[in-house]
Amino acid sequence: MKRLLIYCEGQTEEMVVERLLRPHLLTHGVQTERPILAATSQDPNAQRGGFVNWNAIEFDLRQEFESDPDPDLRFTTLLDLYAMPASVLGLGGFTAPVTTVADVAAVETAIEAVFNEPRFRAYVQRHELEALLLADLDALGRVFHRHIPGIHQLRIDIAGFATAEDINHGPTTHPSARLETAIPGYNNLKASNAYFVLAESGIAAARARCPRFSDWLRSWESWGAQP
Repeated sequence: MKRLLIYCEGQTEEMVVERLLRPHLLTHGVQTERPILAATSQDPNAQRGGFVNWNAIEFDLRQEFESDPDPDLRFTTLLDLYAMPASVLGLGGFTAPVTTVADVAAVETAIEAVFNEPRFRAYVQRHELEALLLADLDALGRVFHRHIPGIHQLRIDIAGFATAEDINHGPTTHPSARLETAIPGYNNLKASNAYFVLAESGIAAARARCPRFSDWLRSWESWGAQP
């Protein structure tokens, strides 16, 4: 059985992988391992979760690569572009936050080059995982039906974006900030809220307006279908 380990930024990504992506990829011949939360220090007993310490993440990933040489095991990340550490941007030659599709791809390539591990593919979500929730505001409204006025305003605010992944990453305009504005208190339970909304909308709806996410997922589906 082909196996995939997804290294996740935080609990929101972890829950999405565990409850939605794992069963989906299994139907495509890929067994998704229990996701690992990003290391915040090199102390194995320290709290995990957060794309804040690149040195700790690099060390952690190297440990994972070395611990299991199985050729049928692949590794990938599920990290947000928003608030990415400057040290990671620097790997791609950037000195300021990036935004374009090409620039994000350049950062991913630079991350992969650090390890030279052929089983590893870096993936950075543009700009946040919450972009997937903004792909289907009807589903968001069904889950948070008490906040229809705020969601209606959110719909107006993001109407000009070609895809949900284009929604920008300013301090008050990145996806999770927009959700908090529309649904006060949303971020208090953001992991479970993300799961409920995506379970309501379905992966296909998120993929329709999040092309980079869809391409990443398709690459693992295609891998699972290979003999």
